[in-house]
Amino acid sequence: MLGDTMKVVYGHTDSIYVQIESVEKAQEAIKEIEGSVREHFPNVLNLPEHPVVLEFEKYYSALGVGTTKNRNAGMITWKDGYYLDKQEFTMTGFTAKRVSETKLAKDVQTDVLKMWASQKPLKEINRYLSNTYHRVLSGDIWIDLIIKRSRLRENRTMVKCPDCNRKYSLKELSTKPIKVCGQHEGRNGTHKCGSSVSSFVTLEGRKPTIGSGIAGIVNAWQNQDIDFEDTYLFMKAKNTGKTYENPITGERKETEYVAGIILSDFSDYTPDWKFYAEQVVKKAEPIYKAMGWDISSIRTGTIQTSLVEWF
Repeated sequence: MLGDTMKVVYGHTDSIYVQIESVEKAQEAIKEIEGSVREHFPNVLNLPEHPVVLEFEKYYSALGVGTTKNRNAGMITWKDGYYLDKQEFTMTGFTAKRVSETKLAKDVQTDVLKMWASQKPLKEINRYLSNTYHRVLSGDIWIDLIIKRSRLRENRTMVKCPDCNRKYSLKELSTKPIKVCGQHEGRNGTHKCGSSVSSFVTLEGRKPTIGSGIAGIVNAWQNQDIDFEDTYLFMKAKNTGKTYENPITGERKETEYVAGIILSDFSDYTPDWKFYAEQVVKKAEPIYKAMGWDISSIRTGTIQTSLVEWF
């Protein structure tokens, strides 16, 4: 049987990916397997259609499977009953599809996955990544490639008193002295909750954290007087020479993340190019790990040759 010659290479939910030599062979195999299913599991309920139906959806000229669950990338040549005029690249489970990623991270991971799925040699992939890594490290790219855009959601910039549930914005805690949690009229008369700002929690009742984009916003409120609305931009900067006060703990910290509304808001800051260069390595890591390649070769630009390859 043709089904006996197929090798299963990957499975996900209700789908399996098998290795077979052609579309025609795959279609024949589907018919054989469906016939076998109907023979061993007859439609005893006399349903209009047998409850088990196999569907041949796609044929890949090449498919790469990551070491982490639900990660794959490939080149499709046949889909939904038709040959494609041009190979279609597809990927699943990789961070390049996330809206929150920088354009640099998306472009690098997508380019490498396409090269991987197209079966480009390691030397070519590594050359591309090493060149990109060193360009970023030297700051030889446009700044808009590394800046992230995010929505300014209320639950990220609001905290509350755990006793009386009164809400406060991080902006009012950051920019002006305010009296918090005085006396309140309750069912049992006047009550003073006695909470300090350091004991405040998020609207979901968790301990608040001020990191990355939100840290950039707090810094902008305190040092740049920027008024944000529904979206903001932010990046990691180096040697800013500025500090900001954590509105919850009162701790003064060195400014590492900066935020703004337009690109010119970042003109006084130098991006942390080392941090963003390492993002190039990070985005290639799933592919290098799946293939057993040396990830350090991206930084050095040199592929270590084994003794077998030398001989």
